[in-house]
Amino acid sequence: MEIYKYKNEDIAASPEDIFRFVNDDKALKRIFSILKDVEYHTKGRRVKGSKFRITLGVRNKTYRFRNEIVEAVKDRSITMKTKLKQGVITTVFNVTPVGEHSKLTVQSSIESGMGVRVFVMTTKPLVKVIMNKEMNKFIEEVEEYSAS
Repeated sequence: MEIYKYKNEDIAASPEDIFRFVNDDKALKRIFSILKDVEYHTKGRRVKGSKFRITLGVRNKTYRFRNEIVEAVKDRSITMKTKLKQGVITTVFNVTPVGEHSKLTVQSSIESGMGVRVFVMTTKPLVKVIMNKEMNKFIEEVEEYSAS
């Protein structure tokens, strides 16, 4: 069941420029105001098998999630699994070159079940508002870097 989807088909940056930010935890924490910390449990950071815990701060609450990268293609895509009490969220971050621009798609879905449906219905609107705002800041930063 889909929790979040973001699509931008005309980013004025190369996939390599986009992944320069994706691969930089300090930049991600600066851009994504909800991201408070990233703690790695493996040597690899953006490769298949990387395990890490992220800490998010949303509306004066702190959330911690265990994550694992289950698929990674350098400067093109990352697929990660996030474990929650309600189930496992799979998030795919995919960049496709389109001429001198790039197309970015981010999609998160959770295993469906009756309890999960209620969870998704209550959280999806909030996730969309927060993440769209954060993704727009991310794209703005990437395009600024790419233009310089």
